[in-house]
Amino acid sequence: MHCSVITRKLNNRLDRIRFKPINVFVFHAVSDSFDPELNKKIDWLSTDYFKQKIKTLQDRYTFISLEEAHTKLEKDLVRSKKYAVLTCDDGFESILDILPFLIEQNIPITLFLNPLYLDGIHIRNGYAPHPKYITNEQLDGIKSPLVTIGMHGFEHLDATRQTKEEFESSVTKCVAQLSKYPNYIPYFAYTWGRFNSDTQQILKKEMITPVLCDGQLNYHYRNGISRMMLE
Repeated sequence: MHCSVITRKLNNRLDRIRFKPINVFVFHAVSDSFDPELNKKIDWLSTDYFKQKIKTLQDRYTFISLEEAHTKLEKDLVRSKKYAVLTCDDGFESILDILPFLIEQNIPITLFLNPLYLDGIHIRNGYAPHPKYITNEQLDGIKSPLVTIGMHGFEHLDATRQTKEEFESSVTKCVAQLSKYPNYIPYFAYTWGRFNSDTQQILKKEMITPVLCDGQLNYHYRNGISRMMLE
């Protein structure tokens, strides 16, 4: 067996001894009832189920912000406590209905948004009719420090099907539009979790942290923060 493979396996085993993993969860739409005209079943959770799930997780984990998790993954020498992070992709307007619950529970959340749809006019491909997205005005109204916003691409496009120039332009436009909000953080969640070496290189150059969706646990920071679906 190649020595680098052996070293990697040994390091992984050492990680599991030294660190409790940090679980980063992602969800999309939460509402009282499922509407097939607005959402896909795989991306939807009922409001009651969501609240019950969060309360169950609170019994097992201490929720922290994505930024705090990143710091811990980079700097912790030992981690014996169980932590979890909550994130939400796409920015459906219905998320506004559950923010008061999360704030009441003192749970931080990062919303990953596509800035193109914040104007309330542009239509996202793949949905008919177009679901309501959070608007610029609604973002202005979110004052809690528990809520941060990151990037999900300027449009909801597969980053691996964009040229380097197209992806870099998407990132630049995201930063230009979202950085005006005080709760903006320089984190980029890949649409459908798809990325390649070019996209990683561009984010690194722009000092933006990649956020994946690969179903993995986080022991310490390498080339991105892994996430799993909240189910």
